[in-house]
Amino acid sequence: MKRQSRVVPELLERAMLRIREEAADVVVVSGDLLDFPFEGIDNPAVLELAERDLRMLADILTEAGCPAVVVQGNHDVPHLVRRVFGHLPLDQVIAGYRILCFNDHQASDLYPERLGRDRARFMEALADPTSPPQVHVQHYLIWPRRNESYPYTYREAGFLLESIVASGLVRLVLSGHYHAGVPLTRIGDTFFATVPAFAEAPHPYWIYDLDDQQVRYQPRHLGELTA
Repeated sequence: MKRQSRVVPELLERAMLRIREEAADVVVVSGDLLDFPFEGIDNPAVLELAERDLRMLADILTEAGCPAVVVQGNHDVPHLVRRVFGHLPLDQVIAGYRILCFNDHQASDLYPERLGRDRARFMEALADPTSPPQVHVQHYLIWPRRNESYPYTYREAGFLLESIVASGLVRLVLSGHYHAGVPLTRIGDTFFATVPAFAEAPHPYWIYDLDDQQVRYQPRHLGELTA
């Protein structure tokens, strides 16, 4: 599939206006906000352009008329994402659901890992008997395993999956990273989903409906670009 990154601002604005019409409670962005050229990681001019793009995306997200949650991806520059989106809560309650965001990293062999503070936050949330039903947002896959050609799934995915399902607290787990997407799937009382990449035609986004017993989703897309 061909990425069409430079047309994303126009497409994202159209998507946000549609989401406003749907009266969504929250917009979730699961990483890879930019396709950053990492050969420019030490170039101040390139970093300045990247921050400008992130601030443009932040402005566009406000057009949805609801809160946004944003996590970083492996194509993002973490300190720039923190600078632009660091004011957004990593743990908040919206419409009766506790939404937790995890900004994990890849190891040197490119396998994603959940370590340190994010691992501690994850375990504390799953052990909280007073917690409202939870929604977890991260860039990398917890389920399914997709490591055949590239490590898309956490090194400790089995542990993360078992902990989530056993807790009985997590209603929905949302990921990015795997551009083909993963349809909504239920394991125990938890649903897992990965929307396909927005920067690739037909530029999809998904609307999720959550209630006490069920999660449903409605695929949406903006269609093919016209010349």
